[in-house]
Amino acid sequence: MTCVTVGNDLNGYRMTDDFDERFVSIMERCRQRLPVSKDDRRYLLSFPENSPEGIETVHTAESLARSLTDGIGEIGVQIGVIVGPCYADCGFCNFAYSTTDVEDFTMGDEELTRYLRSVTSDGLVSTVSLMTIHNFDIDDYLHIVETARSVLPEDVGICSNTGDLEAHEARELAKAGVTTAYHALRLGESIDNRLEPIGRDDTVRNLIDAGIKVAAGVEPIGPEHSVDEICCSFEHSMDIGCWCCSASARVPVEGTRLFDAGSISDMRLRQIRSTLMLSSTDRRDTVLGFYGGFYGGMNRFYGEYSNSPKDREELSEKGMNHTVRWALESLKKEGYGKVRRADGTTIPLPL
Repeated sequence: MTCVTVGNDLNGYRMTDDFDERFVSIMERCRQRLPVSKDDRRYLLSFPENSPEGIETVHTAESLARSLTDGIGEIGVQIGVIVGPCYADCGFCNFAYSTTDVEDFTMGDEELTRYLRSVTSDGLVSTVSLMTIHNFDIDDYLHIVETARSVLPEDVGICSNTGDLEAHEARELAKAGVTTAYHALRLGESIDNRLEPIGRDDTVRNLIDAGIKVAAGVEPIGPEHSVDEICCSFEHSMDIGCWCCSASARVPVEGTRLFDAGSISDMRLRQIRSTLMLSSTDRRDTVLGFYGGFYGGMNRFYGEYSNSPKDREELSEKGMNHTVRWALESLKKEGYGKVRRADGTTIPLPL
């Protein structure tokens, strides 16, 4: 053992403790953006989230993320544009056909335009993600993307979050204006739902081949998922060419099959996100802050509008209240003092 004095605090905890030499060595390699082994990634996650090691991992990652991003945060928005009973039937999702009471809905041009102009009116949103359920009509979605592209400011990127895609469909999305996508081989695929992992992977490859950058996620994490499952999911996503891979916890949605299956703590999620970020700092071709989570964490926060798979309210901006304002407030809580506007300029957080 070696006595190490580390940074000031996280939630008031003074972190001065005896850390194992292996832990100290890993933290130092992470700070220097040197490679960290798969075994070391699992080692970091083997500690309880409220242990001195778990807290220091979070403290180090969040401090490093603020430093590498110069304290600049970014904001995105996700809009549920095609929803209804979903044949993937995920046990954690508000839209699972065996448990949902949501009716088929495809957002029209007028409503979509109203949302897009509202969320981008102040120039703070740099990405809009357009979300569908697994079974969606590609022609309807292409029309939505084309409409969004015609309405959104040129600097605002369009991200797709859809069901699985054939190669020609991915190319059509790229042609319509999609530049990034969120797609993941999720934890419990084919067990908690009716999807096959091969279809998820094929879609990621199809998107990448079409020139679309893919963000994946280790999700939805529940208390039953082991350290090895979490790490294997992350490593698989990065190995098949994803631009980055975040982490998200399973949100208990009333009425779903997994509602009573439990959830992980916020601190455990922070520890997982921090470990994935720190153990990948040697990758120079990605934005490290994105490891914090597609839906929120580190220097990026996504508001959610219209229908959400994690909220039974028809308008998630009124249910979860994850609005652009919420994203700004979250960045401030995470210690960020500036935000990057869609045009690339930065301004102090307007709070």
